[in-house]
Amino acid sequence: MALVILSAIGAFIAGLAVYHFRVQKLLLEHGILKEKLAIQEKVHQEASEKLELKLKTLTQEIFEEKSRRFREDSLRGMELVLNPFREKMADFQKRVEEMHLTDTKDRLKLHSEIERIVMTGQKMTSETENLTRALKGDVKMQGNWGEMILEKLLEASGLRNGEEFILQGKEMGLKDEEGRTMQPDVIINLPENKHLIVDSKVSLVAYERFVNEGQEEDLSHFLDSLYAHIKGLSSKNYQRLDKLQTPDYVMLFIPIEGAFMLAMQKDRELFNHAWDRNIMLVGPSTLLATLRTVASLWKQERQTKNAIEIARQAGALYDKFVGVANDLDSMQNQIKRVGDSFEDLKSRMLTGKGSLASRMENLKELGAKTTKSLELS
Repeated sequence: MALVILSAIGAFIAGLAVYHFRVQKLLLEHGILKEKLAIQEKVHQEASEKLELKLKTLTQEIFEEKSRRFREDSLRGMELVLNPFREKMADFQKRVEEMHLTDTKDRLKLHSEIERIVMTGQKMTSETENLTRALKGDVKMQGNWGEMILEKLLEASGLRNGEEFILQGKEMGLKDEEGRTMQPDVIINLPENKHLIVDSKVSLVAYERFVNEGQEEDLSHFLDSLYAHIKGLSSKNYQRLDKLQTPDYVMLFIPIEGAFMLAMQKDRELFNHAWDRNIMLVGPSTLLATLRTVASLWKQERQTKNAIEIARQAGALYDKFVGVANDLDSMQNQIKRVGDSFEDLKSRMLTGKGSLASRMENLKELGAKTTKSLELS
């Protein structure tokens, strides 16, 4: 009996030793597993933190790159669109200011020019009377002097040699129907490629004698010389020259106002006689009025061209403005598309269903140890 009890006690002690061994083994394995789990949690946390940091960095970099490119593209687009518009506006403003300044100067010049013309006319009359006595014996010199007076009147009226008038038809190659070279004293250019012809004829000898002596015979000789000049000038048919567009008459200039008035008073038929032969008699005052009219026509022509140019530039400016408006509208659409792309990227990365951010939050909920929270606006 005692032997049985001892055997049972020995078996119990042996079983207890085995159980204790197994418990120790399990405790050891538990410690090892716990240590491995701690290491895995640490690695997982570090990986989560690195991934979160990388995600934020990547998102920030993408956003900054998109923003930078958008700013650069916007600035570049605005410069390309606005620079031509800015240059056109500056050019247009400069043109308008120049025209306004020119118009103001022209008005001031006109007033002073009228006074100068009046004084010039008075001076010419005085010079004419004095020079008549000195030239009365030389017919060629009289002709040259008459042309000089005519040229002075042209310049005094504001017309320019080589521009609004041409002396002797210089470089125009004027020829009559028989091929002979023709040289009118003065060709006055008009707008729309029209012309006036002026020829200067001087009959001083008989006129000067009549003024000094009052003999009717000298008056008759003076009038006869005018009739002869009318006949000679009419035979040249300057108004029919192919390269000129003129009225059906040529102006015959008598450079002495007194001589012109005397002829008109003493022979009432002289003017009509000349007109019937396509000749218009003019003195210094009547010619000056005509020349001033021509100068006014040219001024109006220049103003019309300026107005046309302003209208053209205004039209071009308007077209440019429309282009800028269209470009701005296109740019607005591009900005909207960039914004839509950004919102789509943000949705996939941060806010949308199944976004990378929501997956990262799932990792956190599964037990990833973190020290920061992702806050989305």
